[in-house]
Amino acid sequence: MAWFIAQQGNISRALALWEQSLEIIERIGDVDGKAATLNNMAWFIAQQGNIPRALALWEQSLEIKERIGDVGGKAATLNNMAWFIAQQGNIPRALALWKQSLEIIERIGDVDGKAATLNNMAQVIAQQGDIPKAITLWEQSLEIKERIGDVGGKATTLNNMAGVIAQQGDIERAIALWQQSLEIYEQIGDVDGKATTLANMAYVAGETGDKARELDLNLQAALALAQVCAYGDLVTVLGNLGVTAQSNGLVYLAQAMWLTVRIHAPLAKTIQLIHNLYNAVPRGDELQSLLGATALFFCNCRGKGHPQLEELQGLSVRMISDAAVAQGIETQEAFDTWFVQQRLKDPEYFLTRLTQRLEEIVGDGWLFDRSQVS
Repeated sequence: MAWFIAQQGNISRALALWEQSLEIIERIGDVDGKAATLNNMAWFIAQQGNIPRALALWEQSLEIKERIGDVGGKAATLNNMAWFIAQQGNIPRALALWKQSLEIIERIGDVDGKAATLNNMAQVIAQQGDIPKAITLWEQSLEIKERIGDVGGKATTLNNMAGVIAQQGDIERAIALWQQSLEIYEQIGDVDGKATTLANMAYVAGETGDKARELDLNLQAALALAQVCAYGDLVTVLGNLGVTAQSNGLVYLAQAMWLTVRIHAPLAKTIQLIHNLYNAVPRGDELQSLLGATALFFCNCRGKGHPQLEELQGLSVRMISDAAVAQGIETQEAFDTWFVQQRLKDPEYFLTRLTQRLEEIVGDGWLFDRSQVS
């Protein structure tokens, strides 16, 4: 239950369920179940940006897997750790962990795990600029996936390759790979994968100046994500639409913000979205102060352990201060009075008022069914 609830974006509820699960697991002595649960918790905590806490959980999971001799589980955990360590910029350590994972995978004959690990390594190596080596690893991964009949994995690998090839300027080849990927996703009914590919194609269309195609592809991606209730990814696509659409940008940003209030999106992405919406509304509008207060609220509630917390809090405070100045507030005394009068210390008020304003902006232009969002 926790895993699927987390995928819908409600991380706090998912973590509460995992904690309940851990209590039972501890009581009955299910060490294997404990390792698996810690691994799942770590994955979503890392996605929220709290890498130190996630790594601590993965270390606990690793210790258990080593003690019970679960070498396959150890390889999978090393793979997960390496991916997020790489995203933090520590590429040498990430590659060292992946090599450990590959050694285990080779020893136990886990070809599926090998393909996944090669794919992850390729993505990071490509980010470092060694495109030929990355392509070689992806081709090895593809060969394995084709041999074992993993069509979904093949589509994902093609998607990853296309993104890097597009960045190198070979747009025609990238689009051909994305089209292959889309055909597979259509064939197997993977709506989320299809949406991700459409969003990637939209980004490249925008970079090459084809704004009409960028808009069309992003709208297709948004509708596909709404269909499977993939709200975390939907927030990203709606945010892209809000920034790039020549008309209705504010409507898309408002929908992304409405969702963000209800799901546990990564903090940095949340504050960036709030800032984009803040800049899109008229200066001095009440919505600006509501957005600033919401940003600071999220920092305080969700920011513990986040590496950028101080920076994000600073941006949130500046939004509130600028909103006050835009409304004619010039002294500290006047600001203190204004802050109380606007009820910006009362999340029950300002979150409710924010929701009202967002719904007014969107009107009849919703791309998803709000009744499906808790």
